[in-house]
Amino acid sequence: MSGPGNETPTTPPKAPSTTPPKAPPTTPPGQPAPPAGGGSTAQATAAVSNAVSILRQRLVAGEQLVLTAAASIVVIVYLLFQFILDYPVVSDFTVVMAVLTILAIWIHRWGHYDFGNGYRIVIGALGLSLALFAVINFLAWVRVGGDSAGFLHLIGRIIFWVSGIAAGYGAWLVFRLRED
Repeated sequence: MSGPGNETPTTPPKAPSTTPPKAPPTTPPGQPAPPAGGGSTAQATAAVSNAVSILRQRLVAGEQLVLTAAASIVVIVYLLFQFILDYPVVSDFTVVMAVLTILAIWIHRWGHYDFGNGYRIVIGALGLSLALFAVINFLAWVRVGGDSAGFLHLIGRIIFWVSGIAAGYGAWLVFRLRED
């Protein structure tokens, strides 16, 4: 029987090529090549870019806002203004709440523990607590007529107030999120 599927090929197989295969490009197409100089700076930039892209993939907008606000309260307001520059801005309890907020997001979204449907309530309560602390701090500052501790102290307080309100708004966004 002869047919298209039963015929043997009449051409001999090709001999192996003596040229090595073409190496893949070092950068994906459509992206600029990394700068030639400053290797550590380029590596640090790539690491930060990679971390931000991972956060954007794993977190919704409200979680990103709460995480950024809580991290700014801990790092900028507490560590920089209160610990290093010695301008008392926030209470220790507020810092603990901000750290708990960061830990709750990290524990849930990186798969260490699943809070289930209670996650929205946990993040909502922690973020709204940070907003409440910021509003109470602002009202107490207004009640005493502001303090004359200096410009840097005022900047630290403004960063705390804005971060607290941002944490509250992000927590509200997370709380309203309906998971299917």
